[in-house]
Amino acid sequence: MPRSTLFLRSTLLLFALTGASLFALPQTASAVGCQGGDCTGKSPVTEGCDTDAMLVEEYDQGTSLSLKLFRSPACDASWAKVTIDSTDPDLYTQYVNIFYLPQLGGSETVLTGGTTSETNFAVPTPMVGGDALAKGCYNDTSLDLDPAPETWARQGATGGCTQWH
Repeated sequence: MPRSTLFLRSTLLLFALTGASLFALPQTASAVGCQGGDCTGKSPVTEGCDTDAMLVEEYDQGTSLSLKLFRSPACDASWAKVTIDSTDPDLYTQYVNIFYLPQLGGSETVLTGGTTSETNFAVPTPMVGGDALAKGCYNDTSLDLDPAPETWARQGATGGCTQWH
C-alpha cells in the first residue's frame, strides 16, 4: 500500500475517532432525570441530581446534627439534607424543610422532606429548581415551620437554617 494512502487512511480514522468522542461526551449530562424548574418537588436521588452535588453551605450544630444545602449544576437545582447522630435520642424527631422564593417572584414556599427518626438518620428535602432563592431548615416542632423567619420569631421551637442562596 502506498505511503500516501496509508497516511490518508490514518488521518481519516483519527478524525472519525475524535468526532465520535466529542458526540459521546454530552451523554453524561443527559443522565439526570430533570432540569431546572422541572426538578422542583422531586427527589435528588431518584432524579440522579446527587451525582454532581456541590456543597453550598453547611450549618453545623455541634457534632450531633448537620444541615447541608446542596446544588446540582447538571440539574440546576438545590436541596437540603439533615443528618443526625444515631446515638442521640433527643434528635430523633427533626423536621426537614427547604424554603424558597420563586424566581419570578411570589410568596415564600416550603417543601418538606419529612422527619428524622431512630431508624432514619439522614433526610433530604425535595429539590427546588432554577434560580429560585432557597434555604434549608430543620426544627423540632412541625413540618412547615421556619425557625429563622425574616420578620418574626415563633416561640418554643428549636432549629436552624442555612443562609438564602
